[in-house]
Amino acid sequence: MLSKIRDKTQGIFATFILILVVVPFALWGINSYFDSGSKINVAKAGDTDISQIKYRREIDRLRGRVEPATLDNPQFKQRILDSLIDQALLTHDAEAQGYRLSDARLAQTIRDLPYFQREGRFDSALYEATLRREGLNPHEFETGVREESLAMQIQTGLSESGFVTRSDVAALVRLLAQEREVAYAVISPDAVMPTGPVNSQEIEQYYSSHTELFQIPEQVRVEYLRFSAGDLNTGDQPTEEDLKKAYTEEAARYVTPEKRRASHILISLPAQATDEQTKEALTKIQDIAKQARAGADFGTLAKKYSTDSATSPGGGDLGEIRRGAIPKELEAAAFALKSGEISQPVRSTYGYHLIKLTALTPEKRKPFADVRKELMEVVRRRKGEEKFFELSEKFRNIVYEQPDSLAPASKALGLPIQKSDWFTRAGGPGIAANPKVAQAAFEPDVLAQARNSDAIEISSDTLVAVRVADKQPAGRKPLAEVRAQIERVLKQEQAKQEAGKLGEAWLRELRAGGSLEVLAKKRGFKYQSPKAFTRQSPPGVESRIAEAAFRAARPEGGKPVYDLVDLGPQGYAVLALQRVRDTSDKAESGAQEKARSLLIKRRGPDYYANYRAGLRQKTSVKIYADQL
Repeated sequence: MLSKIRDKTQGIFATFILILVVVPFALWGINSYFDSGSKINVAKAGDTDISQIKYRREIDRLRGRVEPATLDNPQFKQRILDSLIDQALLTHDAEAQGYRLSDARLAQTIRDLPYFQREGRFDSALYEATLRREGLNPHEFETGVREESLAMQIQTGLSESGFVTRSDVAALVRLLAQEREVAYAVISPDAVMPTGPVNSQEIEQYYSSHTELFQIPEQVRVEYLRFSAGDLNTGDQPTEEDLKKAYTEEAARYVTPEKRRASHILISLPAQATDEQTKEALTKIQDIAKQARAGADFGTLAKKYSTDSATSPGGGDLGEIRRGAIPKELEAAAFALKSGEISQPVRSTYGYHLIKLTALTPEKRKPFADVRKELMEVVRRRKGEEKFFELSEKFRNIVYEQPDSLAPASKALGLPIQKSDWFTRAGGPGIAANPKVAQAAFEPDVLAQARNSDAIEISSDTLVAVRVADKQPAGRKPLAEVRAQIERVLKQEQAKQEAGKLGEAWLRELRAGGSLEVLAKKRGFKYQSPKAFTRQSPPGVESRIAEAAFRAARPEGGKPVYDLVDLGPQGYAVLALQRVRDTSDKAESGAQEKARSLLIKRRGPDYYANYRAGLRQKTSVKIYADQL
């Protein structure tokens, strides 16, 4: 698209086109162009509109993560739309039920997300850059986080509210403990593999009817420039002033804050205390303070006198305290004390307090000399980032304004032109492992017209521009190249069919009174003598055989029940269910608890799924298919 703008703004019509573009911008402003899309909706769920912008942004978010053809698939588009409708219904219902997420909790949730953290701490610049790279503004992202959190509150509540009856538990315990005794023989396709050559006509027919198996996808190799802040961190010697400034700015990294631990005694007062009550409480706390300073154990006094039921059993221990965590009157007193000191009586809204500082770990700061080397790297990295932001616009402009070569940008910024390996639309090794790079290489302007791509922001401090150097069109591998592969596949299919036919013949013979062990040993197939196992512990038994054994009917009259089990490429297993043994109704409490847990884990998500389905059923949903 950008190259089309470039083409159409060069030459005789440039002035006229620019007038057409500039005049509307001058009259209505740029926002009118962006705001107009928000009036188009792709669906309406109850009273909630789902905008085309939101739908397209969700599609764009998946570009580079799924095959391009998938994004155009109508069923895939419908799933995307259904997820947006479900999210809208969940959010609306959560709000109607009174679920809320406070601004403080929202902020903390975002701060805890690892991809917004640098060196273990939230980085606002990284946050903004990441959102910008994903095409989001903070308001949109924070609204999305809030909606997901509300939906999660409902999901958690429903998933954890499942209940089961005793009879449910007893039935599952019996099923889990039920023991089945099974013998089986495996008919391997290798043992019945055809030895002669495959008919050429069959090979050609398979090649013609399975063209999708032998496709060679379109591939390209690109030249590219990589412009990174890290590459600009090239040894400029920071000044002493730079280092000291960084030491001050990075104080949190080099300072271990002081830690204070305190205990308190509270003599509580009612909210509307009288002068007499206040005087009585003050006299009492003063008397306690006198005892404490005379040598009485503070913890013993707290257990005896403190009316704070939460801390008095522990001797009044408040634990480690930090600013903002306790009432400001107590905070001021606690942070004025030295270790072991006892405060004067402190009045708060709760009553009178006596505070003792029981432990104090002073602040520790790493000396400037000890972190000097680290600060050198910090300053260099910062300078590299600053230089990167200064030059990034130059990089963007050159690769855009001189689209026929990467050489001008390479020369201007001193960047080497590198070359990738071959890769497809799905990506490839090296630089092509980044979905944005792979997508850019196959943009029509870049692929068909051999133009530079726009600058691609692959991280907050790295830009890449690519240009197709070589390309190979999609095609089909020649028959000669895949003939041996097809012949092998056809032989395997024939062998699998023969194994199935042989298994069916064995079933007929076994049901007529034959012996599975005799049949297996006669043909040299693997035979497993009768083995008993439960649903929870089928040791050494292939899962498909174990599942078939527990699907089979109970043997009657001492006669085994036989079945044929498809093992995929391994062939078929002929099994003989010899015996079923049920446990008694009494089971260990551990088994019952396990059964109850399994049922709840299954039913909780079922409740949530039914809840979502119910929201959809009782809400009017309109879809505007022509806007998708």
